[in-house]
Amino acid sequence: MHDTLSRLSRIPIYRRVFALALFLGLIVGFRHLALVGVTLVVLVRGLGYLGGVLGKTLGRSERAGVLLCLLLMIGTLGLLGWGMFHIGTRYYVELMALRSGRPLTDLMTELQAEAVNRLPGWIHFEDLKEKIPELVTPAMTYLRATGRMLLHVLLGVILAIIFLLDRKPVDDMLGEIDRESVLGALHRYFSFLGEAIVITITLQVVVAVVNTVFTLPILMALGLPHILGFSLLLFLSSLVPVVGNLVSGAVLIVAAYVYKGPVAVAVFVGSTFVLHKVEAYVLNPRLAARHVNLPSFVLIVSLVLFEHAFGLVGLFLSFPALYIALNVSADLREAAPSDPVLAESEAAYLHPQPPTDASPSGSSSSLSTRAKPTPASRTAPPAPAKRTPQKKRR
Repeated sequence: MHDTLSRLSRIPIYRRVFALALFLGLIVGFRHLALVGVTLVVLVRGLGYLGGVLGKTLGRSERAGVLLCLLLMIGTLGLLGWGMFHIGTRYYVELMALRSGRPLTDLMTELQAEAVNRLPGWIHFEDLKEKIPELVTPAMTYLRATGRMLLHVLLGVILAIIFLLDRKPVDDMLGEIDRESVLGALHRYFSFLGEAIVITITLQVVVAVVNTVFTLPILMALGLPHILGFSLLLFLSSLVPVVGNLVSGAVLIVAAYVYKGPVAVAVFVGSTFVLHKVEAYVLNPRLAARHVNLPSFVLIVSLVLFEHAFGLVGLFLSFPALYIALNVSADLREAAPSDPVLAESEAAYLHPQPPTDASPSGSSSSLSTRAKPTPASRTAPPAPAKRTPQKKRR
């Protein structure tokens, strides 16, 4: 058994197959940390690129550029927090002005009645009030899941910052790995995974920008309020493949009915339908076909199958799975053809030689075989001696 494993370990194709099995096992075993990995890959690629460009522009190292990018990000987040605090303070002042000395419960009741009056007539608020206890439990579950997701994102940010500030030793360590070893193949397959994540996010950002740019003129033509808020909602929801466009379209349809009536609803139903078809059957397949050499029909079928198998998450897994599968298949085909070690191993397994006989006759025959001279050492046989006739006895 040990001899068989040692012989298989010398064959490149078997080493890569073992690395592939190890890669799949690690993906399945640590799937609950997927958000950490995605955040790590995106920030390392994004901040690494920006830090390199900024450092080259200023004549400094990449590490100095990354530090400057981090300072800019912290400053931007600080300004955003200050702006949210300022807006919240203004709303608080307006709320206190509306209260005008009345109890806070009366003010909340009045605001609730005004919100109910704005709802369409086919929505029965009294029936919804009875279902509030049933809706609270899923809401708390989603809140806990959201807190766990934010924690994973924070962990990914911390790991990305540590990696970028201490990148050279890690790159040197990875560069010393033999490409034909199991660790080399495993590193290569994880590189495919990182590239698939970056390409998928890039494609979805492009789709979100296209949806927002095409929907913004419709919002302005209908004269809906809060155009900036609706545009931001449309952009963020479009980051989810296929389904996000439908969700944002439903929200905009309700808003159009509340503010502008049935005509605006008809406009948004038509625009949402057209954008959904363009995104699902034209934009996504054509963008993905630039990175995977597959027909658009195969990409659409893969999207449907992954959504059916994994739910909403399957929409994000479809393209990365195809990308990794194609690259791993090419990597395995690279190791398979015309390998002399593999051919020798296959010949040994397909045509095993019979075991040698350990009997004395066998050993004597082997000795006699070894005693035979080689053709180079053979000499011509001596000529036979002439026979002299013997005298006859008398």
